[in-house]
Amino acid sequence: MKPALLLIGHTYAALENRKKIQALAAHFDLVCITSTIEQRTILGRPSSDFDNDSDAPSRGYQLVRLPRHGKSDTTFRYVGLAAVMRSRRFDVILVENEPWAAVCWQARLWKSLLQPQALFGEFTWENVERHGWKGFILAQIYRAMTATTDFIIAGNQAASQLVQKRGACQGNVFVAPQLGVDPANHQPATTVERDELRQASGLPADAFIVGYCGRLTEEKGIRDLLNACDELQTVHLAILGSGKLESWLKEQQKTRPWLHLLPPRPHFEIPAFLRSLDVFVLASKPVRTMELCWEEQFGHVLIEAMACGVTTLGSSSGAIPEVIGHDDAIFPHGDASAIAGRIRHVMHNSKLAESQLGRARMLYTHDAVAALWAGFIKHKLAA
Repeated sequence: MKPALLLIGHTYAALENRKKIQALAAHFDLVCITSTIEQRTILGRPSSDFDNDSDAPSRGYQLVRLPRHGKSDTTFRYVGLAAVMRSRRFDVILVENEPWAAVCWQARLWKSLLQPQALFGEFTWENVERHGWKGFILAQIYRAMTATTDFIIAGNQAASQLVQKRGACQGNVFVAPQLGVDPANHQPATTVERDELRQASGLPADAFIVGYCGRLTEEKGIRDLLNACDELQTVHLAILGSGKLESWLKEQQKTRPWLHLLPPRPHFEIPAFLRSLDVFVLASKPVRTMELCWEEQFGHVLIEAMACGVTTLGSSSGAIPEVIGHDDAIFPHGDASAIAGRIRHVMHNSKLAESQLGRARMLYTHDAVAALWAGFIKHKLAA
């Protein structure tokens, strides 16, 4: 009999992300709680592009949608969570969010009252230690979290070190990605397919194309990437996404015919963009302000690009080096000349793409991630 797992995560309101849950259901009798379908805009697109129930007939698990009370991803709680916990017995309850998130403490409370026999776990990808009064408060929250949690899945090595510093035992912490990729729609393009994909996006068929997709913000290193392509002069740069730098990029496009700006797409259309590229670059850099304290926590688009057989380069920020796993693909964050140097190397002599494709297929599919999670959780159940 499969262990009964209650997984709580707003991440799984995204249709593409639920492929990981489907893979996890091979190992558990699984109930997943996520958010109700919302009517709002995500990256400039209607939320229905990202979340709908078209996967309902094929689900191997129960999906429970609950309304959220609270606006942000760390301050909301689920209305009706207690009723779900009363409905049946669970062996494991696992919530995905930051250690200070209200929903984590809500789940912990109802677990202690309604499911005392179950193991309680958290997934966290928070990899930055804050200082000052915020750091002091968060340190106490972390200590309370580690003292009342049976196991922790950390999305990166820095997150693992952070929870261990605040009291978690090494044996209770496991480092693994939150999500994988679907190899069915993430695979290398043939030359003909690549040309067709470029034509569909209005990109030149015979150019060497460097690409980025995601949030158009300062911390993603987009200015550095543009400066690197300025230095190279012989490449085209395709940027897909939405964000605060969108207006600035449109101004830059007026004097750079090699700069192509593409509107946001739903998750399932991202592989088509990635498969049209020669190189994908994630040039993220750390931010330390009162408003934002952040480093790249994983960079899911990295494993998507790798799985598409595209040479993937990244900065030294946060978890990027451990995700890519190749020193030759890493450059110092904030260094446009270093980015240009890495791209130039790929243009003239690089076999990175083949090696990265193998890494993605071995470590980063939904099935591989689900197997990692299941192995660790079942080990904790047997302990």
